[in-house]
Amino acid sequence: MNHFRMTSQQHNRRIGAIVHLLMYAAIVLSPLLLVALLRPPTDHSFIYTVGKNLALVGFTILAMQFVLSARLKWIERPFGLNVLFHFHKAMAILASLLLISHPVLLAIGGHDWSLILGPQVMWHIWLGRIALLIVLVHLLLSSLRFIIQLNYETWRFVHNLGAVLILPLGFFHSWNAGGDLQLSWMRALWAVLLCAAVASYFWHRVVRTILLRRNPYKVTEVRQEAEGVWTIKLAAPEGATRFDYLPGQFHFLTFQRAPNLPVEEHPWTISSSPTEAGVLSSTIKESGDFTASIGKTKPGDTALVHGPFGRFSYTLHPDEHELVFIAGGVGITPLMSMLRHIRDTHAERTVTLLYANTSERDIVFRDEIAAMERDGVAGLKVEHVLNKPSAEWKGERGRLDEEKIKRLAGPELARRAFYVCAPPELMDLTIRTLRQANVPAARIHFERFNL
Repeated sequence: MNHFRMTSQQHNRRIGAIVHLLMYAAIVLSPLLLVALLRPPTDHSFIYTVGKNLALVGFTILAMQFVLSARLKWIERPFGLNVLFHFHKAMAILASLLLISHPVLLAIGGHDWSLILGPQVMWHIWLGRIALLIVLVHLLLSSLRFIIQLNYETWRFVHNLGAVLILPLGFFHSWNAGGDLQLSWMRALWAVLLCAAVASYFWHRVVRTILLRRNPYKVTEVRQEAEGVWTIKLAAPEGATRFDYLPGQFHFLTFQRAPNLPVEEHPWTISSSPTEAGVLSSTIKESGDFTASIGKTKPGDTALVHGPFGRFSYTLHPDEHELVFIAGGVGITPLMSMLRHIRDTHAERTVTLLYANTSERDIVFRDEIAAMERDGVAGLKVEHVLNKPSAEWKGERGRLDEEKIKRLAGPELARRAFYVCAPPELMDLTIRTLRQANVPAARIHFERFNL
């Protein structure tokens, strides 16, 4: 009965995902549909008309970006926030290409390059130029962020500021420059799009923060798990609604600490198990920027908690019984949440854990994992793979490569389910290896820390 219920839920989520995508497509294409229905008179060339239509769709996508990034549960639920944010990124690139093509096609179709290059143009054309410049800066910074070593906090600040500027610039430019926008129905649509974007942004950045501040969680323990890795344990506010989550999900935390420490929101995996009532834990690695100060967090500090998010959990796949967890470094955190949940609920699963690290001192949760294996939790079999171990190390040496994955994961890989959370290089290698070994894509689950 439980299997049937979960299967039914998975079916409903698929239907929900399809409905959401169809709704999104209908909204994005709605300006073109309205223009096709209203048939405004025009003497423009075909190329010029295409340029106008690209801008209509581009602005609509731009407005919807604010809705997609607002972390609205009813939108996120069928996909998971990771997938939704990847879609958000893809649509940002598409919108940028459409908007960049817009003035070029207008210039070609109207034989008038002064639209792009001329200094003497109407004020609303200048608004469009500024908006386009911001789009180009966004594209360049996002593409070159790691090459120019732009830290996450600076990139996020520039990204958010640019997004807030692009929307009104694009709105007033199109409102005054667009011939199709002189139609009352088109103006009504443009007003609705602007209101949806502003409302989503206001809810996400202002209202939700106010609500979360009313019920902050309290830091009760700060524990070092390994070199540069800390577990922050949080207690739920008194009388708060239960924070229900699945093992393997993540949340957004905003720590409120000493005045000299930064206050920023970051996504982190929940490393505790849902069986620990009233308690949330995240295990965080010092990796520069904000996280360099994570060890300075003290009991008594508070945190705003927003979540949970994600669909990286064995509980969503009740038909999978032979599990292989593959982790690299701090990527063990969602898998540890699942292991703890399996242990506490006596779930009928068998688990093989392949855990890659640099050295012994980098192994997170080493003692607890060893105790689980010793106690026979889920028939747990642990294989540590160390790239630079000490001379006394008796386990696997070198990198967790294709040969080790196939040898250590057990026979008949295609019948097992794999849960992977690791740095990008190991993640890509693992997925490629499993697909080449004929493991169905539906049985390869992974979590990437790149929101």
